[in-house]
Amino acid sequence: MSAAPPTMLARYRRAAALAPEKLPDLMRNRRVTPEWTGAGDAFWYRRQTESGEEYVLVDPVAETRAVASTLAGLGVQGSTPHTRPGVLEGPDGRGLRRRDHNLWLVDSDDDETQLTFDGEPGFAWGELSSDNNMVVPFRRMALDLPPSGTVHSPSGRRVITLRPDERGMAVKHMVENVPPSGEARPLVHAWPVQLDDEGDPPAFECRIIDLDTGESVAVDAADGLISQLMVNGSSEITWSSDESHLYLLHHRQGGSRAALVEVDTRTGQRRDVLVLDEGPLYEPNQFLYSLPLVCVLPETGEALLFSQRDGWGHLYLYDLATGECRNRVTDGELVVRDILRLDVGAREVTYLAGTAEDDGSPYWRRVYRAGIDGGTQRLLTPEPADHELIAPEPQFFHIVFGQGKAPVQSISPSGRFFIDHQSTVSDPPVILLRDADESGRIVMELERTDIRPLLDAGYVVPQAFRVTANDGVTDLWGVLTLPEDPIDPTSIPIIEDVYGGFQTTHAPHAFLGGTKLSARQIYLPAYSALGFAAVMLDARGTPGRDREFRQWTFQHFHTPRGLEDHVTAISELARRHPQLDLDRVGVVGHSYGGYNSVRMLLMFPDFYQTAVSSAGVHVAKKMPHGLWDWHLGDSVDRDSAEYTELGNVHLVDRLAGDLLIACGEIDENATVDHSYALADALIRAGKRFDFKIWPGVNHYTVGPYARMTFWDHFVRSLLDEKPPAGFVPG
Repeated sequence: MSAAPPTMLARYRRAAALAPEKLPDLMRNRRVTPEWTGAGDAFWYRRQTESGEEYVLVDPVAETRAVASTLAGLGVQGSTPHTRPGVLEGPDGRGLRRRDHNLWLVDSDDDETQLTFDGEPGFAWGELSSDNNMVVPFRRMALDLPPSGTVHSPSGRRVITLRPDERGMAVKHMVENVPPSGEARPLVHAWPVQLDDEGDPPAFECRIIDLDTGESVAVDAADGLISQLMVNGSSEITWSSDESHLYLLHHRQGGSRAALVEVDTRTGQRRDVLVLDEGPLYEPNQFLYSLPLVCVLPETGEALLFSQRDGWGHLYLYDLATGECRNRVTDGELVVRDILRLDVGAREVTYLAGTAEDDGSPYWRRVYRAGIDGGTQRLLTPEPADHELIAPEPQFFHIVFGQGKAPVQSISPSGRFFIDHQSTVSDPPVILLRDADESGRIVMELERTDIRPLLDAGYVVPQAFRVTANDGVTDLWGVLTLPEDPIDPTSIPIIEDVYGGFQTTHAPHAFLGGTKLSARQIYLPAYSALGFAAVMLDARGTPGRDREFRQWTFQHFHTPRGLEDHVTAISELARRHPQLDLDRVGVVGHSYGGYNSVRMLLMFPDFYQTAVSSAGVHVAKKMPHGLWDWHLGDSVDRDSAEYTELGNVHLVDRLAGDLLIACGEIDENATVDHSYALADALIRAGKRFDFKIWPGVNHYTVGPYARMTFWDHFVRSLLDEKPPAGFVPG
């Protein structure tokens, strides 16, 4: 006799056991984070055992691996970085601090000398601009942030710095109705922001300061020259060896033009040394949250830049004297994603690229090395799998999430060795030490991720799939998770988890727990435990593919372009898996996913029966200025129908299914007025829907109660069952 199917209460409890915050502890040795000792290429790392933790010391050259219960047992002393709160440390022992809206020079004895004297409220040197989406979290953390948008020269003598002009900006407010302090009066949060229909914001002011003399020169940045300095920090700037010049890429999101700009650090004068114009859209990297793919070699008068001119995403070598392209550095049907290391002496670059070699997933990252003079590209990770390395990241992300620790690198100090996390969505990581100088030879296996606790908790391993897009030609990739205990094995409802798509890929291509990409994968195990089939997909318009695929939705985001691919893909999955019920399809998303989930419900009311829109943005003009530029180009007509139809409010008459709108009341990224605007339009149209506002919640928290509410919505609308009264979220 077969066992009775789990009750709904048991399903909720299993889903809670697979909550996102619990998943990391259900895998042992999911990743190896190397600490390079400084003695050659040796490194140590922590590893988990069934009883606790131990330490491993690896000598790649000697090919030895030692294990001990303590670092001291390995003869290693852990490093403690020298950091001073609020100080941007320079390479010569001096640093910079913000005080009274100005910059101060801090010497090694903590003595301070004022550098700027004209800072004022709303126009302060080294101030982080208020459109960073983290104003309230930073206030709550009481962080003493070092000067932002400020970069030292290699010697430490000079610094480039900026200040945003927010003096004339209108203030936006959020009300926190139940303050953490317990006070009765609601707490009002306020910050200046330029909304998308309020015209161009004032330009940043930029200076280069000589720290030895205190003298400074102004740099004309009125055209957005240093707009990315706040985010990318030191990775944005290259200095010549004598520090007489610096170089940076000038590009506006959504535009076709980019220029490599040379700035004279003694006069502030600037000139374009080379120009790229690749209409309709140029991108310095297809992935918005990664660094621009730019490397400048001032001493040889050359630069490496990313381009999609031949239909793929390659690196090209340019001559700074003439502005001409010398040669293509990378080859094949691939998209370069991260530059891991540039060896100027050897004239070689090591990089991560996505490629569909061996008929595998085009999103699998592979490690390559190539000579910058072209024709010598070598694949260092031939196995058909995703190969994850820790790549350099924008400085802002490190400041926010790095907690003051030095950035981690997967490549050894000499550049010879690297640590490779090899996995697929269904195969857990094998973590390898490889020798780049010997064509990626495997030096040793460091770890195999132990997922037995994960499987014991009820985790269902997803299946990767490939289907054809709405054009009948283009391949699309995604993942499908089928429940182990469906309520009706012959008729399984479907939940698709979606994102907006243009910044990053959404569907996972590595095993659960990979860094940065496909973060929403962590929500699928709970849907499977509840009895749903869960789907994630990357349709046309998302990064990581050829230029035509990538730019499919550019200047067409107000239409169903790209979204119809989701309908086609799920329909094909149902043909392959007849137990999937196309009469019960739901969609859920957060942030830009919350935007798309309600958009898909409204645009395809005959296909999607229900949706959860979490922290969605629904009105174009309510966004901070410029955030729609990628969609419609850098010269958006804000009076056009195309601009208005980027939002969702004009679609409310099409609502036929069940909709839940949810938002945190202090979400400064997708502010609550977006959700109110959509709710207001639905009320005016006489449409029924559910609306939840989470007290005291920001953009980055989807807690147990909110997740339970989403489960409840789908259980009612797709399973026609009551949520279990006995379940209490953890």
